[in-house]
Amino acid sequence: MFTCFKMPWNTHALPQLLTIGCALHFTHVCCVLTQEAIELESTDLDVTSPEGNTPLLHAALLGKTEAMEMLVNANADVTLTTHLGDTALHWACYKGEYRIAKLLIENAANLEAIGDLGNRPLHVAASGGHTQVVGLLLCKGAMTMYRNTYGNTPLQVAKDKQSAEWIKRLQEGGEPERMRLVEEIKAANEAARRAEEEKTAAEAERKKHEESRLLAAKAKREEEDAEEDRLEALELARLKAEEEERRRLEEERLKAEEEAKQRAEEEEKARKKAAKKAKQLEKLKAKQK
Repeated sequence: MFTCFKMPWNTHALPQLLTIGCALHFTHVCCVLTQEAIELESTDLDVTSPEGNTPLLHAALLGKTEAMEMLVNANADVTLTTHLGDTALHWACYKGEYRIAKLLIENAANLEAIGDLGNRPLHVAASGGHTQVVGLLLCKGAMTMYRNTYGNTPLQVAKDKQSAEWIKRLQEGGEPERMRLVEEIKAANEAARRAEEEKTAAEAERKKHEESRLLAAKAKREEEDAEEDRLEALELARLKAEEEERRRLEEERLKAEEEAKQRAEEEEKARKKAAKKAKQLEKLKAKQK
């Protein structure tokens, strides 16, 4: 289906193709084209579509995380916006993509970019209930007092209790509270990481135990099957031996009957011959008298 991508690329056409690939929801196309674009250093990764969106923005709008990672790592501009003002970070926050949001921030994404309806990334993450992304933004320095077009702060649109609590703490405690929050989230993330590692290890151990159990069960079944095959072979050998013995006895019986018949016939011939001879002697004697 994608063999056409083996063809040499036109450097000037590739960005447009990349934008089209993102727009058409083709994850594989996005990634293949992105890789080709990265390899052609002269290619403009920030070319815009007729709607004004770059390949990175298209990938962000459609949640194509793999293509986004490749584009960001290839130094695509993370600060460019849609015609409504939303950045790739806005869309990562909207979709709750923590890993992508972190990557964008680490590559100088604007934490305070004003997007559609005056929403900043923190508004978007908080209103979507994406707690982990909210924590990331706060730890990276996102401000909590800005209002959107409707006059709402991130606290007022926060969907979950944890996000609201964190935002309120920063509003009341300022930067010292932010530093404490950074340590808390860092510790929580570390605890979550350890818990995930323990869960993964436990799952691996469970799978290992299950595999051992299945292997043992398989070995037992194979042993039982082998024993059944052995017994079946013995039974077949016994039946074959019995059949051969029956045939041997039958052959001996038939042979004995045949020999007895032949002896009887020979005896009958000898009797008839003796009787004939005796009769001839009698006739001879009668003539002589």
